[in-house]
Amino acid sequence: MVLSLSLFFIFNEYFSGESAEWEACRQSIQVRNVLPDYKVAGFNINSFKDNFPLKCKTSVVNIEKSDVLKNKDGEIKAEDIIANKIAQCWALYDNGDESAFPSKIYKLSSVCMPCARIHLTKEAKDYLIEKNGKVEINIRRGLESQMGDRKYTYNMYLRDSGKKFPALNLAWSGPFDLSGGDFWVSTLDKDTIAPIFRNGLTGEKEEGSVVSILGKDVWKSIELSKVTLPEIYDPNKGDLLINYGIITSSEEGGVGGYIPYLFYFQVGQDFNPFEQVDKNLVDGFLWANVPMCKTWDGIPA
Repeated sequence: MVLSLSLFFIFNEYFSGESAEWEACRQSIQVRNVLPDYKVAGFNINSFKDNFPLKCKTSVVNIEKSDVLKNKDGEIKAEDIIANKIAQCWALYDNGDESAFPSKIYKLSSVCMPCARIHLTKEAKDYLIEKNGKVEINIRRGLESQMGDRKYTYNMYLRDSGKKFPALNLAWSGPFDLSGGDFWVSTLDKDTIAPIFRNGLTGEKEEGSVVSILGKDVWKSIELSKVTLPEIYDPNKGDLLINYGIITSSEEGGVGGYIPYLFYFQVGQDFNPFEQVDKNLVDGFLWANVPMCKTWDGIPA
């Protein structure tokens, strides 16, 4: 009992408020990650992960006017806040190395989790609108900046911290475009060079497969949509939502049973972002016709 009380007070001292919610989410992910799926002949008969709910609430971050003012070095604090939240989202899932989501009975599923919602206060929004582009929150610049006092950038962390996969590059098939005006998922382009998925830990690849069509063996390559993410946080387009996504497969394939990724968008952008995530992200023999977010999970805020 003494030990339990001591741990209780230590936990509440070091993990209070948002930190406590982050830790609860992290622990629920760790529990679900170690729980197995029961599979027979490529069919996921049952998953013990479904018996334990994720305790992950979307973190709400308010950007104040002081956060969008340039300091003496010309830096804007809001860019670092956003980059930090994107990195924190990746860290929640052990840098993409833990899967808290089961596959469906057969083939594919995709789930998305909103990690954080970045909100401009009225004063910050009015200031940015008044400056009319002379002062901007550049998300890409924030990701390319140094991560705290470390010797690497946020982009380097998102690319290299996971043993299996990077955050903004679907299984090493090609990096997301970070220079867009809005979040956008292009249609599958059959004329481009087919990407190769790779598991960084094992080195295993997924290039496609030979399938039988009308009695003939045909090579079916992997085809990937282009994902474009907004470079500038537009004060007229609503809150910025930072999301973790994952594709899970009932069949392991070369890269394994899941592929994680991160993406973000403003909820009031010109193209409805929730229509964009309904578009097919990848096509292929194993990874056939899967959208970015077939379902959403987590506790909204």
